Amino acid sequence: MRAALSTCLVFLCAAGLVAKEPTLKEARLRWLKGNYAEALDDYKELAGDDKLRVEATLGISHCLQSEGEYDKALDVVDALLKDPTKKTRAPRLLARQAELLYLRGRWEDAEKAAEAALKADREQFLARWVRAQVWRDRGDVKKADAEFKWFVTTYSARVETEKEIKDPETLLLVGLAASENARWNKLSNEFETILQDIYEDALKGDKGDKNFWPAEYQAGMLLLEKYNRREGLAALDKALTINPSAAEALVGKGVAALQRLEYAAAERFAEEALKINVNLPEALRLRADVYLAGGQFDKALKELESARKVNPRDEQTLGRVAACLWLQKKNDDLDGLLKEVRKFDATPGLLHLVLAERLEDRRHYDEAEKQFKKARELRPVLHQATGNLGMLYMRLGREKEGSKLLDESFKADPFNIRVSNMRKVLTHLEKYETIRTEHFELRYDPKRDAALARYMGDYLEKIYAELAEKFNHRPKGPILIEVFNNHEMFSGRTIALPDLHTIGACTGRMMAMVSPKGRGIGKTFNWARVLRHEIVHIFNLDQTNFLVPHWFTEGLAVGYEGFARPQTWNQLLLTRVPAGKLMTLDNIDLGFIRPRDPLDWIMAYCQSQLYVEYLAKTHGKEAIGAMLDAYRDGLSTTEAIKKVCKVDKETFEKGYRRHLEEVVKTLGGKPGEKPMSLRELKEAHEKNPNDLDLTARLAEANLRQNRAEALKLAKRVLGEKPKHPRASYVLARLAILGGDLDKARSLLEAAVDRANPDPKVVRALGKMEYDAGELKKAADLFELGRKAEPYDSEWLTLLVRVYGRLEDREKQIGALKDLVKGDADDLESRKRLARLLAASGKHGEAEQYARAALEIDVTDKEARESLYKALEEQKKDAELARVKKLLEK
Repeated sequence: MRAALSTCLVFLCAAGLVAKEPTLKEARLRWLKGNYAEALDDYKELAGDDKLRVEATLGISHCLQSEGEYDKALDVVDALLKDPTKKTRAPRLLARQAELLYLRGRWEDAEKAAEAALKADREQFLARWVRAQVWRDRGDVKKADAEFKWFVTTYSARVETEKEIKDPETLLLVGLAASENARWNKLSNEFETILQDIYEDALKGDKGDKNFWPAEYQAGMLLLEKYNRREGLAALDKALTINPSAAEALVGKGVAALQRLEYAAAERFAEEALKINVNLPEALRLRADVYLAGGQFDKALKELESARKVNPRDEQTLGRVAACLWLQKKNDDLDGLLKEVRKFDATPGLLHLVLAERLEDRRHYDEAEKQFKKARELRPVLHQATGNLGMLYMRLGREKEGSKLLDESFKADPFNIRVSNMRKVLTHLEKYETIRTEHFELRYDPKRDAALARYMGDYLEKIYAELAEKFNHRPKGPILIEVFNNHEMFSGRTIALPDLHTIGACTGRMMAMVSPKGRGIGKTFNWARVLRHEIVHIFNLDQTNFLVPHWFTEGLAVGYEGFARPQTWNQLLLTRVPAGKLMTLDNIDLGFIRPRDPLDWIMAYCQSQLYVEYLAKTHGKEAIGAMLDAYRDGLSTTEAIKKVCKVDKETFEKGYRRHLEEVVKTLGGKPGEKPMSLRELKEAHEKNPNDLDLTARLAEANLRQNRAEALKLAKRVLGEKPKHPRASYVLARLAILGGDLDKARSLLEAAVDRANPDPKVVRALGKMEYDAGELKKAADLFELGRKAEPYDSEWLTLLVRVYGRLEDREKQIGALKDLVKGDADDLESRKRLARLLAASGKHGEAEQYARAALEIDVTDKEARESLYKALEEQKKDAELARVKKLLEK
């Protein structure tokens, strides 16, 4: 009977009808693959076997840790160590106990457990690693350094021996310890060995495990530490390919996003990680960094307090807490925190380094400098503090001091890409020349940008005089301006990385920009506009000691550019103001830092400019300087408004909303239609087939893919509502495609409603009249379209063209003037204006637009000649000589 039952069970197992007992290997694979719950069940089942109990218990502990159950992870290890029926004091259990105690900030207990493990096995790697970390964090640098060296020498001594280290867990610990040894002792070449030999062997060596994602994760984080984004992200992606639930690797990708100031992406990765491990300190700190960047200090502190509950002694967390307290001016709380930290770490250099980095992010440069110096003083082995301080000096235009520190940092770690890039920029700048004016020091490439630099230096002094009067403030000079002959070097000077997607930037007390003719620039741009914008930032930052909010200085800078609101801004206002989808003073900075989409970022600029406009209009131009003074004194926006405007913020916001409504009334036109795909239009039409406007939109969407359907839908609409604009437009398009221009013209003419014109109908008919040579009719239609959509510059482009053919110089000049107001980079229109004005004898205006053309391209021969002629005609001989000297010296 027993034999028969045994045979039956064997058959059932072979058929897959009875579950096999799990093995340690299978359970570990499930854990490495991120199947934490299944792995936990397997390990619990395996723990019932005395022979497997230790390994299974360690597996249970790791699964619980992966899901953030740190107390339970420790409890299961403690329970086995205390079990009187199981006389086991396995060094691995004690080392794991020490690891978890360290993770919870219980250093004394962790050290005690590590010593117990080492008493049983002097070469217990995990116990040594825990002990080294405790010594490092406590400030026992010599002892920690010796322990880190032990890992390196032991690893090297065992190579090609019977005791060669091959298992992935131990190799990972060797890599971590070797990294610390390399950082502290300036052994930069070791990093390649760590990446290519140690971590690579953990994955692919003789006993390596291709699923051991922690090796890929640590490789990725080491590369990101050096700002090697491409290879770092590749390693993190490999880790996530193995284990999509590797919360630590998701945080790593968030850190990479944060390095590029991609706050929305960083927040998204933090959220994903916290769904897996709600208590992961790295993820909590990442989310806190995003909140800190947006000035949401209370939210940041909430995240940090959660991280602090996991480990109350982690200085990565405590440094951020210190930053929040400093930024909130909670000096007593900050002092209390620092005293508390000094009880367990006499030299908390890491805390001061993290504090300095967060203060630098918030533009508190003076205090950041102090904290970087403090970090260097307390922990000389923290060489990143040296590099960061050098970067800060570069941001402030203190290049000699910065260069010295960057050289020192590079010697310690030449693999740090940001430090390396900035030194390349400094080398690049060595061949540049310098023009010094009363308030500026302008560096430029003499081979490419000599004329630009001379003309720019003159222009900068005009800007300085205007802004000094506007803000009643005069920054001490010289203000450093650097004009780069290629975009890559400009980007390197600004962020020490090659992919900054802009052309000019103020980094603090200096400004960098790429030349309009620089490599990597698609077409020339209005360099004067860039200068005007960025110099406003320099004034505002200097006047407020860097305390001006992002929205206020951006609003001032955009307003000073001197151009009309862009078409996109007006369209956003038409759409969002009636819908009430607007930012407030409480969240507008997030539109710059953490926009939900690109339109939010654009809207933040638009609303900022209108906030400043409303402030000046309602409370007088002097209110702008008063607000800047209030920010300099440390007042919040709420406090500043109350002091300067004598109203509370709620009243100010209500007035601002009314101002926006008035602005929208001046725009004319209608809110833009919500973009809908063909599929979305079909679904909407099926739900509401009697909506004629929706049916006409569906007809238009079918023009490319299904003309028969477009024809059917448009005819149906016109059958129920003759002269329907959109349906008429669709049928006209189909007629044009069929070669029947007369029918198309007839349809469009019938659909024109002069009291409420449809832009598509008017534009299509206007272009038909233009092509037919009916220029006056075309001009009339284009003027009608312009009246309907005064914010759409295409009407001006069409009018310039038709008035040119009509040889109506005055109307062409008028259209061109309006056109260039909204397009700062339109060189050809400015040159044409200068020609037309000169031909009309208006030499003063011709001078104005010739200068405007040179503000895009100082090398343009026609723009130069137009300016010279205008000055000659006005008998401005001295100015002509001066300008020629600037442009042709």
